[in-house]
Amino acid sequence: MNLYYLQYFLAVARRESFSKAARDMHVTQPTVSNGVRELEDTLGVKLFNRGSRHVSLTMEGRALVNYAVRIQDLVEEAENRLASGDVLPGEGFTFGATDAAVTYLLTDILKRYVQRYPELELSVHVSPSQYLVEELLANRSEFALITLPYSHPRIETMSIYHDSMPLVVGGGHPFAGLTSVSLTEVAEQPLILFHEDSVSRRIVDERFAEVGVSPRVVMEMRSPEAMRKLVEARVGISFLPSLTIQESIASGTLHEVPVEGVAFSRDIGVAWRRGRYFSPALGVLLEDIFERYGEGKAWAKRQNSDLATN
Repeated sequence: MNLYYLQYFLAVARRESFSKAARDMHVTQPTVSNGVRELEDTLGVKLFNRGSRHVSLTMEGRALVNYAVRIQDLVEEAENRLASGDVLPGEGFTFGATDAAVTYLLTDILKRYVQRYPELELSVHVSPSQYLVEELLANRSEFALITLPYSHPRIETMSIYHDSMPLVVGGGHPFAGLTSVSLTEVAEQPLILFHEDSVSRRIVDERFAEVGVSPRVVMEMRSPEAMRKLVEARVGISFLPSLTIQESIASGTLHEVPVEGVAFSRDIGVAWRRGRYFSPALGVLLEDIFERYGEGKAWAKRQNSDLATN
């Protein structure tokens, strides 16, 4: 049912004249007449008794007036609601983040955000980057903080944080007192690495392959926190994100060991489905994230570019 036709119908019902209704609506009389006729054809009933000078509502027309007024009120309510940008109880959205991102990059941002929008229901999916991207592609998540680089034709990304991945060993490990070690020496040690489907693991594996050595992987995990604890307990050694090990380095339970000719690193960035629209409340969170990590202007520029393109 065409909303414009409903507006024409109400105008004619109010003025009892097609010509007067047309003047009120600032359209031509044929436009109003054709709109009402289309509405009658859609509903399969006559809405007006048409006389030479005046028109009057039929029984069906009088019934439709009540519904049309309610529909018009609901449309106005919806327009006002969406224009206000307010968040009502029960409304919310879902986004994703890797374990390290939500733990070390978003804590303060989310604290301020939920204080600003106490009624909003926020759901955060914590998973490896690959699964977060799958959520984006399935439209089950608005955006995600993932490990970069990550390439997909339907996904856009923007880096917000550069993080090194040094080799770390537990206190008392033979490497702990060395100024550097070779990658070959590292490969001979029991290694605790991320799962093979992770970006961080791919970065490490590619470097081992370049050198032509196979690492002695004794354990694969997804949680950097669990990996840190195991390295502290000297179950193995690992390449861990700097974000996750600062307290352990400061306390002396972990030691960074330089690896000759190797400097592993990865970026953490925001990913979203290409062409995605972000509501005002959701946009505030994204702006806070980019501003916090010095990418506010770049994000604004990108948004303006997307608006111009669309």
